[in-house]
Amino acid sequence: MIPPLRLGILEFLQQETHALDRKLLVMTAASGTANAAILAVINASVDVIGKTGPDWRHFSLFGIALALFVYSLRYVLYESTRISEEAIRRVRVRLADKVRRADLFSLESIGEADIHARINRETSVIVQSARPLFAAAQSAVMVLFTMLYVAAVSPIAVILCGAMIAGGVAVYLKDRRAVEEGLQDASRREDELFTALNGVLRGFKELRINRLKSDDVFEEFGAAAARVRDVRTRVMLRFSDSMVFVEAFFQALVGAIVFILPVLSGTFSASIVKIVAAVLFMIGPLSAVVMMIPVVSQVEVAVANIRRLEARLDEILAGSASGEEEEIAGLDRFEEIRLEGVAFSYRSPDGSVDFRLGPVDAVVKRGEILFLVGGNGSGKTTFLKLLTALYVPEQGVISVDSTAVTPRNVQSYRHLFSAIFSDFHLFDRLYGLREIDPARVEQLLELMQISGKTTFRDGRFSTISLSTGQRKRLALVISYLEDKPVYVFDEVAADQDPQFRAHFYEVLLPELKKAGKTVIVISHDDRYFHVADRVLRMEYGKIGAPEPPAKPARKRRARRGAAKPDEETVLQ
Repeated sequence: MIPPLRLGILEFLQQETHALDRKLLVMTAASGTANAAILAVINASVDVIGKTGPDWRHFSLFGIALALFVYSLRYVLYESTRISEEAIRRVRVRLADKVRRADLFSLESIGEADIHARINRETSVIVQSARPLFAAAQSAVMVLFTMLYVAAVSPIAVILCGAMIAGGVAVYLKDRRAVEEGLQDASRREDELFTALNGVLRGFKELRINRLKSDDVFEEFGAAAARVRDVRTRVMLRFSDSMVFVEAFFQALVGAIVFILPVLSGTFSASIVKIVAAVLFMIGPLSAVVMMIPVVSQVEVAVANIRRLEARLDEILAGSASGEEEEIAGLDRFEEIRLEGVAFSYRSPDGSVDFRLGPVDAVVKRGEILFLVGGNGSGKTTFLKLLTALYVPEQGVISVDSTAVTPRNVQSYRHLFSAIFSDFHLFDRLYGLREIDPARVEQLLELMQISGKTTFRDGRFSTISLSTGQRKRLALVISYLEDKPVYVFDEVAADQDPQFRAHFYEVLLPELKKAGKTVIVISHDDRYFHVADRVLRMEYGKIGAPEPPAKPARKRRARRGAAKPDEETVLQ
């Protein structure tokens, strides 16, 4: 059984824009009708010219049909472009909005490749296909009216044409379901290819240094590309075979009209010439319609993938509270943040627990410097992601003073924090900040000892292509400008030279505390543990007993370098 040919793109465009109005449909029909009318006028004119010479009446009808064709086709192409681009804009904005509102862990479980492919690649497939599909619809109308013209000339001919065309299209459509499944598989393989390419780009330095590693990664990339090739080749070969049959059916149709129709009708007259001309006139548009069938399949897959991602995001957001967000009163004047019985687990695809943090009980006090220490993989970063509400705990409660953090007030709670995680991202513009004084930015650049590496002008940094340590310093500049009550630093002092590391611990952190800020630092620099008011050690997802801050082996004098003057003023 041949699966029905769905036009999901029309449903998609209508749902997204509500702009598939009657005029667009009428113009699509008018374009096809005018195209068929041109053929009819030309054939009628040929009969007249042979008898009476040029006929200006037919010429006028030809001009009217041509003008209607140009106007209607132009309208269809312009309007379909506008509608499809608007639909894609809405989808991209809506998906991006849902992404930004989702919790971090759920997004990590979906994967960067999947999100990127759906918002970028799949939407591009739709927008690139919309206009050709409307043009194919116009061609389909033209074919329909051409068939009506053939029917007027010879009823037997139209039956013959219909049978041959139906046979050709049936051959083309019979494997459509298998093709769509193949395209779905190709989409998944392309996601794998994107992930492999991401690895090549992000690990470029390591690959250039280590030839064996580079060869292995490149081999894996080549294998991923080969899998995409194999799947897409298999799919398109199905279409190619079908297309050969379709073309053969078209040529056979012309032969049938020339050799079989005279036998069936008992005559070979001028009507045969008209029918042949009509069929030849129709082959181009009919081929355009048939050639769009694989495009329809690709669009169906793209729409399904987009809807699947959106359904997954909706599922994630369903756990969030609906309705108006709540504000936590007196948040800036909090006394403590308390975690009680908080737990979180990383799980394998089969549901087994790979790593579990907690249950943990912890208190962060206002105005203190708290160090979080422990070995790699002990759960320090996960603890901070829970503390900042980037991860949603499986159990337990996080509260500010006596107010529990809930889905309704979590966004208010997050405003407490300015965080620099180890995988932070730098923007070259100061998004989210208003009325920034460029002089203050330059002062902070000096404080972080990178004033000679980048400048701030016209709301942008001149460059963010800096070393890892310098990028962290620039992140500190942005964090200071955010001026939040709580600062979270995940290994910010790593990748820094000894001078700035001492500057960070013995100057910046105490100055933040003096300004009334709460500072939480993940650190392995035991030489500077004495800076902390408290030290919490994590092991295997658990928090040990509080450790007293270490005493400095000797009195240190901070090396402030170029940032010595006016350090207190930049914190005001």
